[in-house]
Amino acid sequence: MPIATIDPGPVSFTEARVDYESQEVAHGPFTFIDFYAEWCAVCKQTTPLVERLRQEFGDAMLFASYDVDAPASRDLVRQYRVVGVPTFVILDGQQNVIARFSGGFEYAEMRRRLRRYLGQP
Repeated sequence: MPIATIDPGPVSFTEARVDYESQEVAHGPFTFIDFYAEWCAVCKQTTPLVERLRQEFGDAMLFASYDVDAPASRDLVRQYRVVGVPTFVILDGQQNVIARFSGGFEYAEMRRRLRRYLGQP
């Protein structure tokens, strides 16, 4: 199974911002968004990893998960241009996309990157 490459540099999608009023996604300094599907085998493998990250970083980062097949998620799926699952989007404090990747990931590498984004040693 391929491991996703995470680009540490900022990504600029001007439309990739969260509308606080309508979506209620982003209100923390950083946001980790997980787009998944119930039928997706890789999503089932990454779900426990995302939960571990949520437990470790939940005080410093908002975590949100969206089923791409749910009607309520359609606007966000379009907004973040999700074409495959799982897709993960990380937003900075100004809700700009700083990382975006699809597929599986190694927990230790993701943990290291999140700590770096949060300014933790």
